[in-house]
Amino acid sequence: MNLWGWSGGLDAALKKLGSVSDLHPALKDGFLKLYGYSSDEDGIRHAILKEAKVGFDEAKFMLVSCSAFVNFLVSKAESAGLLKKA
Repeated sequence: MNLWGWSGGLDAALKKLGSVSDLHPALKDGFLKLYGYSSDEDGIRHAILKEAKVGFDEAKFMLVSCSAFVNFLVSKAESAGLLKKA
């Protein structure tokens, strides 16, 4: 269970958001692909146990992208009534 009240990961969250707001399918797919990139064995989120295949440029891109992504999702979820304002 997460703060939005459902489980199932990013895909489920994006499906839920898309069911109550306008979320272009290509944008949803892009989010999932970026998450996949960050999560694979050589991705930015995993400990580097051998020679690094990611560097500062990738880390900076992911940090800025993730910040924008979270702000976008929170705003869309609030607008769709999925989040209660504090």
